[in-house]
Amino acid sequence: MQMNHRPSDHDASMAAHTQAQIALANCSKGRWQSVLLRRYTAPAVVEELILPASDNQVIVLVTGGYCDIESSSGGRCSGAHYRTGSLGMTAPGHETALRWRGEASHETLHLHLPAATLRRVAADLSGLDAARLETLNSLAYCDPLIAQVMLSLSDALLAGAPNLYAEAACELLAAHLLLRHAGMKPAPQQPPADRRLLRLEDFMRAHLSRPLTLAELAREAGMSPFHLLRAFRRVHGETPVRRLAQIRMEAAQRHLEAGQEPVSVIAFLCGYDNPSHFATAFRRIVGVSPTAYRAGRR
Repeated sequence: MQMNHRPSDHDASMAAHTQAQIALANCSKGRWQSVLLRRYTAPAVVEELILPASDNQVIVLVTGGYCDIESSSGGRCSGAHYRTGSLGMTAPGHETALRWRGEASHETLHLHLPAATLRRVAADLSGLDAARLETLNSLAYCDPLIAQVMLSLSDALLAGAPNLYAEAACELLAAHLLLRHAGMKPAPQQPPADRRLLRLEDFMRAHLSRPLTLAELAREAGMSPFHLLRAFRRVHGETPVRRLAQIRMEAAQRHLEAGQEPVSVIAFLCGYDNPSHFATAFRRIVGVSPTAYRAGRR
């Protein structure tokens, strides 16, 4: 999932932090596409910091030090005491004015979770539009899971972890935020995955001549493509696309053994509109060409 933010989000936020003499210690921009993670060192006292509205869900974790902080957003003011482990979050589209006072500098992690990720995970979990859910906006709260994931992401960034690591962490954070902090209720439990996958295999066998796609197979199984891939690997040890290719080759072998249809016709019956592509796939899976296989069965 790519970050989805206004072109000026990053620059405007950075300019505001720079003006308040808040030093950027590390940033994932240019390293990860799924999430933006930044580490800051802030001075003991800031009289005003105007953070522009973002298209992302912003979560802040205090990783060192403490201060008394006040926030003003949408005409509402609030205050809190920040210390190591404190979390704050700002919903997409909210401009926020902050000021704080402490005895020494403090350190924070800022995570920008794409709103598009929240919407997609909300649909996967409950079929709801995330825009209908309670706003994820709070100056101070405690959540050990979110804190630990953010710290792990920071360590992973320093270690050079790939975007796949950040993407997986974003999926977990989005689901946790929606279920724990947005009051979302999961949809009724679906039938066990193995039963849906058995029905999916029957569907594959009944539509071998069609150019089935992963998206179509996922719709038939009642899962997202990501969940289908994960469930199919867990049950069968392979992807649904590879299993479909195997089923097609099993059908092709039966046709080659039982009849005299040309190889081009068998290719079409098994979902291939190009006989050469069929022959290549057959040789890769079975070990010989279709013609050699038929000759060896006579």
